Amino acid sequence: MRRYTFIVPSLFSLIRLLLTILLPFFPEPSWILFIIAAAVSDFLDGWLARRWHVESWQGGLLDALADKLFVAVALWVFVSAGKFSLWWIFPVIARDIMVAITVCSAVFHKRWEAFKDMDARVLGKLTTCGQFFLLAVVLLSPEWAMHVLVLVSGCSIVAGLDYGRLFYQALHRQST
Repeated sequence: MRRYTFIVPSLFSLIRLLLTILLPFFPEPSWILFIIAAAVSDFLDGWLARRWHVESWQGGLLDALADKLFVAVALWVFVSAGKFSLWWIFPVIARDIMVAITVCSAVFHKRWEAFKDMDARVLGKLTTCGQFFLLAVVLLSPEWAMHVLVLVSGCSIVAGLDYGRLFYQALHRQST
């Protein structure tokens, strides 16, 4: 069983990627099941990796990629279905935009190690939870969607600024 403990957390991230691919092809009544499954798989992959002490930067990268792709596709599906306006997407994914910028910067400047040194942050985890929660609220209680949008957007923007600051510090540490 021990040799499989390295694989199991990543399988949950791969399940989230499969959910990402399938979501646009399923009818609206099933979307809430996709959101719940994605949120549960996100929790389980991190929890199991920490519990079994099999965390790795590659697993963290796969987890983050699965989260960001699922949320991006879900937001696109929701906008396409008229669940909310296109402008909602940008503040909700502000953190994700900043992370993408840092990845591009790290690759462009050949400073990948600086990106690898960036640990997951509480604000980032709250943002991801908030994004899943926002998707669920839009489906289940749309009258609360604007309130949740404001909270998630604020968290995402602050988390994006925090990641930008963290990356800048990591770059600075490497150059000194």
